Amino acid sequence: MQAVRCLLAGTAAACLVLALHPACAADAPGVNPLELSPEELFGATVTSVSKTPSSVWDSPAAVTVLTQDDIHRSGATSIPEALRLVPGVDVARTNADGWAIGIRGFNGPLDNKLLVLIDGREVYDHLFSGVYWDIQDLPLEDIERIEVVRGPGATLWGANAVNGVINIITKDASETQGGLASAIAGNQEHFTGTGQYGGKIGDSGYYRVYGKFLDHGEEASLAGGSAEDGYQAWRGGFRSDWNLDVADKLTVQGDLYKSGESYLRDVANITAAPFFTRQLGSIEPDGGNLLARWTRNLAGDSQLQWLTYVDYTHRDDVLVLDDRRTSFDTEAQYDFPTMGKHKVITGLRFRYSHEDISPNTVTNVVLSAPPDHDEQLYSAFIQDQITLVPKTWTLTLGSKFEHNDFTGFEIEPSARLQWFPDPTHTLWTSVSRAVRTPSEVEEDLRLFTSTITLPPPNPFAGIPIAVTTVPSPNFDAEDVVAYEAGYRQRLTQDASLDIATFYNDYSKLETLSIDAPDFSNFPASITLPISFTNDTHGQTYGVETTLEWQARPDLKLVANHTFLKMTLEGPPAAQAAGAEVAEKQSPESQLNLQARWDVTDRFQWDNTLYHVSELSNFKVDGYWRADTRLGWKVNQGIEAELIGQNLFNAKHREFTAPADPSAAEIRRSVFARLTCRF
Repeated sequence: MQAVRCLLAGTAAACLVLALHPACAADAPGVNPLELSPEELFGATVTSVSKTPSSVWDSPAAVTVLTQDDIHRSGATSIPEALRLVPGVDVARTNADGWAIGIRGFNGPLDNKLLVLIDGREVYDHLFSGVYWDIQDLPLEDIERIEVVRGPGATLWGANAVNGVINIITKDASETQGGLASAIAGNQEHFTGTGQYGGKIGDSGYYRVYGKFLDHGEEASLAGGSAEDGYQAWRGGFRSDWNLDVADKLTVQGDLYKSGESYLRDVANITAAPFFTRQLGSIEPDGGNLLARWTRNLAGDSQLQWLTYVDYTHRDDVLVLDDRRTSFDTEAQYDFPTMGKHKVITGLRFRYSHEDISPNTVTNVVLSAPPDHDEQLYSAFIQDQITLVPKTWTLTLGSKFEHNDFTGFEIEPSARLQWFPDPTHTLWTSVSRAVRTPSEVEEDLRLFTSTITLPPPNPFAGIPIAVTTVPSPNFDAEDVVAYEAGYRQRLTQDASLDIATFYNDYSKLETLSIDAPDFSNFPASITLPISFTNDTHGQTYGVETTLEWQARPDLKLVANHTFLKMTLEGPPAAQAAGAEVAEKQSPESQLNLQARWDVTDRFQWDNTLYHVSELSNFKVDGYWRADTRLGWKVNQGIEAELIGQNLFNAKHREFTAPADPSAAEIRRSVFARLTCRF
């Protein structure tokens, strides 16, 4: 391991020497970074901030764009792995197929304050509130960019965009013509194979079809041996794009997927000590979606967009429940032509979903609502970008107006002000409100979660106590008012700085309140009901910093640092279970350092060093992680890569309490990837 550290340290030193040596720099091919403008340094296109294309430089929000090159050269094999590069994003692997991904705190295996979109399709699960990252397994080669907006995005995107929005945008079919075959093999990435082909449809249409299969190995158990969490998955899909005429464009795309995953879980009972049995469970998700998007360019700079999709998801967890949901979502957006100093966009949305839940008797799930039920959502938004002083001051005002079946009518406004004091500096500030709507678990489910016993001399010592969540129909939406400010600067001709600060004031946060015990089955057992209330509040604040240096045309260095502080206040322990634990399950400090070096026209060497501070709630120690990638472009159509991840340690834990039977230590991974284009 010392040798690995020395190798990486030597690589970093070599990169710096090459960057500073004038003789080396003189012969390097490529674009001269001294000619880059601020707009080019921050020039990645982003649509998630204002729902219209703009550059990062012109965006009054904390935003990072991962390009296809960023994703590829990171060595990532999944979207969550690529997101580790983004400041302010906390990515932790829980086991072979599980991820905890959050922005600006409150991280968990299902982060309920983060909205994720794929080509405009919302992938937020409304039963448990959050994103199942194991089924968002697109071929990375087809992703054009990933836009990550840190901070509330509810004004444009609606409820649950509380702490951020991740918008995954795939390539136009015209950009993926011809064939592609990719294979990955290694100690953990046992095998991943992707095949696709793109072609033309008549004179104005393009298409691509793809298929993907993966087999991921088991991670390590805390007790030694295997965590028994390996999984396999396959998916396939298509995308087609038509330029109908000079003004109209149509996109139709869809996906099908299916996977099989295993895990260990302690299943509670009240019949005999130790009042639980450790069982090997399995999850079998499957589903599909079909999406259509039509865009018409109108006179001037006005535009009309219409998006609609159908999404079917099925998640069969043999130790919890079987959930089937079909959602229909349609949305229209109109960009008005610029009217003097005003640029106005507005939109309408309707969402309908039908769900069928089959409780599993192992965990004793009881529904207060019918297992077969419907939900509806209506919303509208309007936003006005006002040019107060041309090229100097811009003010953006907007609000979302939304009605859902849980809490009724919600308003989510925002105001953003941006100032360009000169061509090399920009400052922005904002204030916004966002809400997280209740999940069906909070409103409709009664779930037997665990059994506990009290020690002597308690009068109820030895009697099993069944801890059970109860439906909470009065549970209200969680609320945040966020204050943000940011600064971007072109430090020199080849370096840039991006700083974002924030202060979030949360109210009505979810609280697991302990109700009066139920003695109806005494002395055989006692039931301890837990209801969901809104009795916790708190604040978070922090700073996210990115420093980029195009040291040479063939060498790019990036440093990201995140500082986060959380303070939560809830009822005392006698009244609520762990009301303040979220403070200690997001890292206070994160750092990543990236070096991307084009050694020659055919060879690339990329290194990334990460540091994540401790998670005291889960007794996860702070850790360093090192990834490296060697890429060889054999010829125009073939690329071979050797990638190593988690090189510093044979295994380490990133999330989940040690007592959790599904907790795993993530192993070191070394694999080869071969990609052929034809």
